[in-house]
Amino acid sequence: MDNYEGYYYEAPKHKRTKSGGKLLPILLTVAVAFGSLGFGLSAGSALMNESSAAMSEMEMSHVSVSGEINVRESETLELQLLRFSANESSVIGAIREVSDSVVSINTTTVHRDLFNRPILIPGAGSGIISAENDDYIFIITNHHVIENAETVEISIDDYISVLAAPVGSDREADIAVIRVAKADLHTAGVHNYKIATFGDASALEIGQSVIAMGNAMGDGQSATLGIVSAKGRKIPTQNNVLVETIQTDAAINGGNSGGALVNLRGEVIGVNTAKLAGVGIEGIGFAIPSNLVQEIFEEIMERSTVQRPFVGFLGFTVDEELMQQYDLPSQGAFVGEVTRDSGAWEAGLRVGDIIIGFAGEEIETLDRLLELIPLQEIGSYVDVIVVRAASSGVSEIALEIEIRDANAPRNF
Repeated sequence: MDNYEGYYYEAPKHKRTKSGGKLLPILLTVAVAFGSLGFGLSAGSALMNESSAAMSEMEMSHVSVSGEINVRESETLELQLLRFSANESSVIGAIREVSDSVVSINTTTVHRDLFNRPILIPGAGSGIISAENDDYIFIITNHHVIENAETVEISIDDYISVLAAPVGSDREADIAVIRVAKADLHTAGVHNYKIATFGDASALEIGQSVIAMGNAMGDGQSATLGIVSAKGRKIPTQNNVLVETIQTDAAINGGNSGGALVNLRGEVIGVNTAKLAGVGIEGIGFAIPSNLVQEIFEEIMERSTVQRPFVGFLGFTVDEELMQQYDLPSQGAFVGEVTRDSGAWEAGLRVGDIIIGFAGEEIETLDRLLELIPLQEIGSYVDVIVVRAASSGVSEIALEIEIRDANAPRNF
């Protein structure tokens, strides 16, 4: 998928052949996550057996364990090991709790070669079983996981696949809902699915342990451990809409998109959606908070779509440094791409324009513009001022752009 301004929306990866069952990659991931603790259960037991009398009286005032627990000066080694064991058990318990609620998604998309011949491109992502009725189970995933897919299949055990159908999506928030017929699941012999429990993302604390679960690299379900690094981080989706997210250092890789970010109670508190990519950047992933996801899910279930104001361009901020470095005529929001047949395109907005005014407000950054767009009414017209450089010189141009529905069908 696109890598725009550093935000990488995990591309569905080719689904690889698997040699093990569902539990193996999970246990391997947990083992790796805890391998750095130094004191394993067996090693710790041996150490206590060798010198239990001496260690039981010894205060651990100089012991430090990076990033896993708070070391208290008054605790004995035995207490420390018990705390390690409890933390590990919480992670394993959370994975078991949510395992049957997270599905692997495999897609097929048709591309055309130079001679206009169809080429089938396989892809992979993840999803979360979120509701059911008498006939179907309903699965939340990312819009970009199933976008333009000819076929979508889900698997709970990473072996048996069942066809899924779209219910609706919100491309701007990157959330989609698909459904699978219960009759198809039963015919395939799948009975062990479970409706996920959603937690309250607003109650999260920075530093709280979380687990990212999903179909990483298309190899089947796996889990990675991390913490909540930040809350309320706004990132632009692929269509330039700011979405508040949970930042985490739990690894999110290709195929994890649409999977669950889980707390240690096994509650889904986010939907994995993107990571920050770039040289020297590590451990910066993002998940859409569960509270927002549930609101979108309910609206999609009711109306199959979510209405969002849409202008129709992609861009970036021109600050003073960029302005001087590239000899640009003004600060503001640089237009890098315009969607054909959008309100922006029909009003005459073009690549290279710099937006300096929107709805009567001065625009100095793209983020400010993205904050104003959702406040507009669909079907209304908004006054936009742009600076445009041409061979004849630089001029200010006033445009009237129609605000349209981002999730309405449109031509590309």
